Amino acid sequence: MTKTQIEDYLANLENQLLNNSSEIKIELTSIWANSFSNQASVFLFREDGEICYVAETSSIKEEINGIFFIKNHAFRRSFGEKYCAEILNYKKSSFRNGFSEDVEALINERMVATLTLSYILVDLGRRELEVLLNNRFLPKYRISLNKFIYKTYGLNGKEYKNAYLPWTVEDDNKLEVFYCQGKTVKELMEIFGRNNGAIRSRIRNLKFKEKYRVS
Repeated sequence: MTKTQIEDYLANLENQLLNNSSEIKIELTSIWANSFSNQASVFLFREDGEICYVAETSSIKEEINGIFFIKNHAFRRSFGEKYCAEILNYKKSSFRNGFSEDVEALINERMVATLTLSYILVDLGRRELEVLLNNRFLPKYRISLNKFIYKTYGLNGKEYKNAYLPWTVEDDNKLEVFYCQGKTVKELMEIFGRNNGAIRSRIRNLKFKEKYRVS
């Protein structure tokens, strides 16, 4: 995949997320949080209309449950520290301990009042999109960007010609045959021109391990 193709692919994902995805109001209920799928995605929060957080996740459902119902989630801590630091008896949150019940209630109230959620379901390229948008918008609650970014390359610098291209039915059928033949992930990477993560993700999505009872 050429540099231009990669840029076009990421630009399309960006447009989907920023312009074509709904702005969902926050509801702090388990029914609402569990209504999301377990699929990989890139998501963002807008605070009073301004993009304030962008991240990728392997499961949007788990991420939403973590942010709104786990007291030590990094985004929740950052959000709370910004708005509650001057409250009487305020104690800073940590990885082990959340805020006091009063502060947590105030955080919930402000999240519902000011935040909206937008997301797109995407597997390939989500880390790259996460970094691109964090660099572009510099959101106030941005995460650390010191992540390894695969792009179209493997650890040895080798370019994978089919990175980001959609899997076809023919590709899936071939992958299933080669998987049953016992070919290694490294061999499959060479055959399909895709990196390690793409091969493993496709095998997982097609449920070959469950289908063929491979542990």
